[in-house]
Amino acid sequence: MNIKLNQPMDEETHAALVSGRAEPALGLFVDSLMEMRVISDPAGETFAGAMLECEDSTELSPHALDMVFAAIERGPQATTERSLRYPELSGLPAALIDAIATAERGRGWKSATRGISQLQLDLPGRTRAEIIRIEAGTAVPRHSHKGQELSLCLVGGYSDGRGAYGPGDASIADPSVRHQPKADDDGACFVLAVSDAGLKIAIRDWFR
Repeated sequence: MNIKLNQPMDEETHAALVSGRAEPALGLFVDSLMEMRVISDPAGETFAGAMLECEDSTELSPHALDMVFAAIERGPQATTERSLRYPELSGLPAALIDAIATAERGRGWKSATRGISQLQLDLPGRTRAEIIRIEAGTAVPRHSHKGQELSLCLVGGYSDGRGAYGPGDASIADPSVRHQPKADDDGACFVLAVSDAGLKIAIRDWFR
C-alpha cells in the first residue's frame, strides 16, 4: 500500500501539523494515519518521503517531521474495547475508536443519500471530521471542494479517478479537484474525512 498524497498540502495546514498546533481533527487524522502505517511500514519512510514531496518551494523547518517521528516512536496503541455499530471498525487506532464511540452515543450515523452514511465526530475547533460509510459499489455524487479535505481510507477500498485507495492510504483534495469516489465492489468502505469547508455538489450530480 502506498500513501497517496496527490495534492500539495496548503502552507497553513502543514505549518499546524509540524508545529503541533493542529486542531484536534487534524491531530486525529495524522495520529490515525501514522498508527495505521506503522503496522506495515515500521520505519515511516514512505510517509516521511510523501511529506517531503508535498513541499513545493517552501523550505522545511528544522522540526518539519517532528510529528511524524513522534508518532513512529509511539507505535501502535492498545485498542480500546468499545461496542460500535459496525464491528469492522473495531481494529482501528484507539483514539479514533473512542471518537467514533462518542459520536455514536451523540449525533449517531446519518443517511446522506442512498448507500452513503456519515458520522460527524465531536471534536472542538473549526475543522470538521467525519466518518463516511459507502456501500459496496456505490459512488458518492461528483463534487468539488470549497476548501481542503484530507481523506484516510480506514476499511475497504475506493477509487476516484485519481487513484485507488485501501486501508492506510491518504489523499488530499482542494478546490481544484472534482471527483467521484466509488467504493469497491467487494464490501463497504469507511473513510475518515477532515475538511476546513464543505463540498460543492451540482444538483444534476445527485441523480447520476
